[in-house]
Amino acid sequence: MKPIIGITTEVLEDGCYFMPPVYANAIIQAGGIPILIPLVPEEDIDELSIRLDGLFVTGGEDIDPGYYNEVPHVHLKQITPQLDEMEYKLIRKMLDLDKPYIGVCRGLHMLNIVQGGSLYQSIHSQREEPVMQHLQKAIRTHRSHPVKLNKGNRLYDFLQEEEFKVNSFHHQAVNKVGRGLEIIAKAADGIIECLESKDHSFVFGFQWHPEEFAIDGDEPSKRIFKAYIDAAKERKNK
Repeated sequence: MKPIIGITTEVLEDGCYFMPPVYANAIIQAGGIPILIPLVPEEDIDELSIRLDGLFVTGGEDIDPGYYNEVPHVHLKQITPQLDEMEYKLIRKMLDLDKPYIGVCRGLHMLNIVQGGSLYQSIHSQREEPVMQHLQKAIRTHRSHPVKLNKGNRLYDFLQEEEFKVNSFHHQAVNKVGRGLEIIAKAADGIIECLESKDHSFVFGFQWHPEEFAIDGDEPSKRIFKAYIDAAKERKNK
């Protein structure tokens, strides 16, 4: 049976849920069944986590800095407290169950926060080092800046490239790295582009959006999602 992958959605100001189709399409293409997750009550998080075979946390708005014991920076953008709370608890539960996880952009940030890390609330005003453009003015499949990937990790096994270009749509980034997470890729300006958990079977957070490349036919990006679905199948069979 195909694994069931939960995908978090954005919550708009009018209360409607929103998710670009590329996230679900990447899961379908890789052999999984996507299920969109709305705002789930706290009392249902445990049961939802048991039923899911994997979790995919997508991009979206900023995260309340209170989760990493900071006050809001002047350049902090829109936050959605209910979504922050639900994702935080859901990710923590899925990690406790050692179920496969992929987070992109905000999904990387949330993973890092759940593991006790922190963020730059605004990289262009908080980092002392020069920062390149990370909110590109181009189509989503355009590769705007280079990333250097360390060897000796599973992502390198999937991609078989030490340096490649990625897309970029963010103004926040990982600052202090959370427990059990290892930096495996960085941008040329030092911004962390990928974290992998060394304490779990399959947990990755990406600053870029590999789902865009996978749907566009990029074979290395497709291998990321194939490996994710294979890990979800293995976990499901347990």
